[in-house]
Amino acid sequence: MHIAVTGGTGYVGAHIVAELLAAGHSVRLLVEPQWSNDELLERLRATGTLELLRGDLRTGDVVAELLDGCDAVLHGAGVVGTDDSREALMWDINAYASERIMRRGVELNLDPIVLVSSYSALFPPPGPVITPDSPTAAGKSAYARTKSYADRVARELQADGAPVVVTYPSSVVGPALHTPPGITEQGWETIVRYRVAPKVGDAGMQMIDVRDVAVVHERLMRAGNGPKRYLCGGEMLSFDQMIAAVERGCGRKVRRIPMTPAMFRGIGRLSDLMASVLPLGSGFSQEAAALITAAIPMDDSATRRELGISWRSPVEAILATFAAEPAR
Repeated sequence: MHIAVTGGTGYVGAHIVAELLAAGHSVRLLVEPQWSNDELLERLRATGTLELLRGDLRTGDVVAELLDGCDAVLHGAGVVGTDDSREALMWDINAYASERIMRRGVELNLDPIVLVSSYSALFPPPGPVITPDSPTAAGKSAYARTKSYADRVARELQADGAPVVVTYPSSVVGPALHTPPGITEQGWETIVRYRVAPKVGDAGMQMIDVRDVAVVHERLMRAGNGPKRYLCGGEMLSFDQMIAAVERGCGRKVRRIPMTPAMFRGIGRLSDLMASVLPLGSGFSQEAAALITAAIPMDDSATRRELGISWRSPVEAILATFAAEPAR
C-alpha cells in the first residue's frame, strides 16, 4: 500500500512509520516546513520507500496533496499538553484537521482511514471497564475535548459505513526512535531528578509498549475490513509497580511519600496551573492524575484476538527506555 501519514516524526508515529516501511508499504509523510531530524530520516529511509511532504496540516490544499494518489491514510498528528495557551492549536490539529483528513479520505475512497485517538476520548466510561463500545466522553481537558471531537466525527463516518478505523492507545512506554521521549516518560522526569515519588493506594494505569502500538497499526493496513475501533490497553500496572520499574531503570533509589488520591489529583491540578505560566512540559496533569487514581481497565481482548498480537511487558519496555537513553 501507498500510505499517507501524519504525526510520523513523533514518539509513537516514528515507530509506526518504521513498522509500515519494514512491512513493505511505501509512505508519504507530512512534516512541518522547518522539520529536521537527520538520524530519524536516515533510519526510516534505510528501511523502505519514504516520501516527505512539507506543509501545514491545517490547510486544505496540503491535506489534498498529502492524500492524492494514496491507498490509505494514517492520521497520528496531535498536540498533547495541559497548557491552556495551546488550546486553540489543539482544536486546529486534534479536532478540525482530523475531521478534514477523515472526510477527504472518504471522498477519495481511501481504505483504511486510520485515526490514532487516545483512551482520554473514552474517559471516564459509564461502567467499570473501557470497551470498544464505550461512548465518546465529554472530556475534561482541552486535549481530551479535542480528541473526543475527532472521535465523534469518526463514529459518524463509521455509522455511514466508511472504512474509518480508530485506535485508542493507553499510556505508551518504551524506547524512543531518534525522537524526544513519550509523554509518559516526561512525567517521570521529576521523579528521576529528585528521587522522590508519591505512593497512592490502589492507583494504577494500563501501559503498552510503543513497539506493540506500531505493530497494531501496520496490521490495520488491509483494505476491505470496514469501520473498526481497537483499544490498545496493554497491561495494568499499579503506580508503585511503575515507580519500581523506573527505579530499576535509572539505577536510583526513589523515596515514596504516602498520599491520598485526592492529594495526588490536587498536585495534578497545581501542575496545570503552573504550566500556564511556566514551561513545565506535559508529563503530568490533573487529567493524568485522575486517570491514574481511577485505574479503570481497558478490555482490548478483541484487538489481540482479531490482529493476532500479544503484548510485551510494560515493565520491560520501561527498562528498555532507560537502557536506550545514552543512544538518543
